[in-house]
Formats: sequence, C-alpha cells, structure tokens
Amino acid sequence: MFVCLHLPDFPLQARLCQQPGLRWEAVGVLERFADFEKVGASSSRQLPRFVALTPAAVTAGVEIGMTAAQGQARCGHLTILPRDREREVGIQNLLLDAASRTAADFESTTPGLVTIDLSSVPQLSTPGTLERLGHGWIAAFADYELEVRVGFAPNPDLAALAARIADPVHAFVGDADSLREQLASLPLEVVDPPVDYLGILTLWGIATLGEFTVLPRDEVAEGLGPDATELWDRAAGRHHRLLHLVRPPQDFSHAVDLDDEISTLEPLMFLLRRSLETLAARLASVYLATSEISLVLRFSDGSKSKNLVRVPDPSRDVERLFSLLHTRLEDTTVSRPIEGYRIKLTTARPGEQPFHLFETTLRDPNRFAETLAQIEALVGSENAGSPVPLDTHRPDSFVMRPFEPGSEVNDSAKVNASLLPAVQGLPLRRFRPPRPIELSTRRDPSTGCLCPAEILSGQIQGRLRGMAGPWQLSGEWWESARHWRREEWDIQLEDGSLCRIARCEEPNSEKKPTWYLEGVYG
Repeated sequence: MFVCLHLPDFPLQARLCQQPGLRWEAVGVLERFADFEKVGASSSRQLPRFVALTPAAVTAGVEIGMTAAQGQARCGHLTILPRDREREVGIQNLLLDAASRTAADFESTTPGLVTIDLSSVPQLSTPGTLERLGHGWIAAFADYELEVRVGFAPNPDLAALAARIADPVHAFVGDADSLREQLASLPLEVVDPPVDYLGILTLWGIATLGEFTVLPRDEVAEGLGPDATELWDRAAGRHHRLLHLVRPPQDFSHAVDLDDEISTLEPLMFLLRRSLETLAARLASVYLATSEISLVLRFSDGSKSKNLVRVPDPSRDVERLFSLLHTRLEDTTVSRPIEGYRIKLTTARPGEQPFHLFETTLRDPNRFAETLAQIEALVGSENAGSPVPLDTHRPDSFVMRPFEPGSEVNDSAKVNASLLPAVQGLPLRRFRPPRPIELSTRRDPSTGCLCPAEILSGQIQGRLRGMAGPWQLSGEWWESARHWRREEWDIQLEDGSLCRIARCEEPNSEKKPTWYLEGVYG
C-alpha cells in the first residue's frame, strides 16, 4: 500500500500560508523573471505568467498562463505575488518530514507531492485505519495553514491520482477488476496523456478511463505505439514503478527554536514526540537503534538544562523511547520559559548485547529502565542505582553508580565475591543506619582498656554476660579532615542475645565517642 500527500496549487499555498486572509481574495502567483532570463528580449515569453490562482481570481476570468497585464485587464483588483522558491523548499521539507515519521521509504515525487511506501506500517487492514491516518495528516498541516490531500492505493501512480481527486481523503482498494471499476468514470486527462495521444483518443470518441481500458491493451499498442501500453496500465491502475527513495541525512539530532516560549511540560512533550518520530524513522532507514537520548533545554534567560536517558536495550520504537523520556521529565518543574531544545540519539545496533545460556537477563530492560527512572524521580538520581564499594576499610563506604546489567562493575563484583572463602557461623543482620545507644564502661584490669559493661538505653538494654574484642579500625590518617577511627565489640546479653556494637571516634572532633548498635546475630 502507498500513500501520497498532495498540496494542490503548491506555489499558491506556499505564498499564502503566512497570509491566510488572502486566500479569499483574487490572487495570482507569477513565475520570477529569473526563470526567463535565457529567453530573448523580443519574445513575449520573457514576461512571467501565472502558475497558480485563487478561486476568486478564476471566477473573475483570470487563467493560468496569462501575464500580469492580461490578468489585471480581466480583474482590476487582482493581487499579484511572485513565486517564493525558498518557502516552497521549506514546505516540501515539511512534507518529507511527515513522510519520514511514517515510514523509512518515501519519495519526493514532484513539488507539493510526496509518495510513501506503507508496506512496513502494521495494521493497515484494520477498518478505518486509512481514514484516521489521512485525517491526522490533514490536521497536522492545517496547523501550518496548508490544505493537504491524501490518496491511498496499491501502487505509487494510482496513489498520486487518488490524492489529486481526494476531498480530502480518497482510497483505491481492491483487486484489479475492482480498481478498473473505480477508475472507469474518471476523465482521461487525470492520467496526463501526451498531447498527441489525447488528440487521437478524442477523435476516437474516448473521454473516460473506462472507455479507454475497454480497448484491448495489445491493440492500443499497435494503434498508438508501444509507449501507449504504459498509459493504458496507468488508466487501469496496473502500472507499478520503483520509488526514487529519499534517504535522510546521517544526523540523528533535531534542534527546535520555538516561536512562542512555553512554560509547561505538556506542549513540550508533544513536540518531543514528533522529534522522536522523525529520528526513529531515520534510524529505521539505516537499520540502527539508539542506546541513549540526550535532551538539552534552552531557557529564556540563556541558561541550559541537560537530561540524559539511557536505553538499556537499544531500540527505535517510538513508544518505548517516549515513555522513557516522559518518565524522566514528568516530575521536572519548569521554573523558566523554554525557548528551544535539541534532542540527539546515540546510535547502536539492535540487540547488541550477547545472550549467555547460563546467565539470567532482564525480561524487558526498557521497562525496567522506566521503573528505575520513576524511582530516581522520587528519591533523586544520586540515591538510585548500583552500590559500588570504595577502596577503603571504612564500613559501609560506597558510591552509587547508574545500574547497567552486565557491566564490568557487576562482573568484577561477582569475581571478587567468588574468590572469598566460605565463612561458617551466624549471620549478622546489620542496621543501616546504625542505632545509637548509651552504655557504661569499666576498665579491664588485664589490658587496662575501657570495656562495655551495661547497655543503659537504646533498642536493647541489659548487663553483658560475655564479650569479644575490641577490633580496631582506622584509615585516611594522611588527611586530617577525613581521618577516622573506630572499635567494634561482639557482646552477649544476659538474655542470651548476640549483638555487635561499635564506638566511632573522630580524632579532630571535640565530641565524645558515640556508641552504636551495629547489628544482631542470628
């Protein structure tokens, strides 16, 4: 299935899209003088002629091909505008942008006409899908004051014909016989026959496509020449040709300067989705995916904000990418108006991560990333991820790093854990953070050091029946500001419970050492 997006009276729409009020007046668009510089000065063809007219100008008697003087002779209040090539190029790019968001294969057929191959678009056979697609494009171009016509058909030429006769959406569907019946009543001129063929067919009394295709195809070739078979195929809806595909640039970034500043996320997310659709289509055209989304927001005061969204399982699915980006931004507060943004995708091969038979993997890495982004929005990105121990003996010293399944950090942790000897004994259930306690001490006569004697307050209380320790730890003595020292004891209370307590001391602090309940055994 193919679809054509057609802007009728393309030069006129290109001029009036920024002056929509003129579309109800008598207006004519002329070719520029530069288009006729090569013609001799004595030739009347050097004068620019009208290439597009509004309905009011046509009603007043102005015709395509007239000069400006001839048009004003027919209509004294005729507004004459020169053709704007730069604006036409910009609007053609709008058509191509809409095509790139729909499918990877499309063609810039003629100015104001784009053909898209929909073979890669799923669920087109669902009733009402074509109409919804067509009216979606019509509404999108209406925002630019452009009137688009949409035509669907099994081949490119028939789709272009459907777009030209659409009001505003038309679809040719069915088998070969059904297509001939749908085309039978159309005038012969809709397939643009050569002038000499049209003259001969008019002498034969043929005025419609149905009357033309009634003639046997071989006899048409004998009477008009072998080139007439292509005309017969187009009239019967059977002509198939290859598209001259437009390949988008290998640039997977999209920058937008907003005409009006926005202060809420809703309109921003709408624009970001359209940008993702464009970039995802570019990725699909070169069979790539993305592993990272970078978004830079520009604010009215000149400042910028950068957001980085990782895609654990490289993908080009717009729904997944938009969901990850939306989750990251949904709790963002916009304190200043946004005047523009730039979104960039980091390319990767789809399914780049290898699968190992005896290793488990996430069932849906992208959904997990979305959940992790929601957690980061609640607790802060610095408090979510994978804890990585620091190179120190200080207990519970770690740093949070972004969670990456199968990363080198996780793999090295597995290796280091496998090298540790198996430890037998009661497990220690640690409290994080440790819980402060108050206790009395006594001096051990054999060693002369202070030992815990009784826990006076805290989660547990009572006299000590036995103890082991102390185990002393210290570190970073070379930096006075970070120097730390602590001692740990394993104790048994009179009720038989086993615990670990610790005393932490900051050497440069005037505060007394603080005792903590580190955990409970069992």
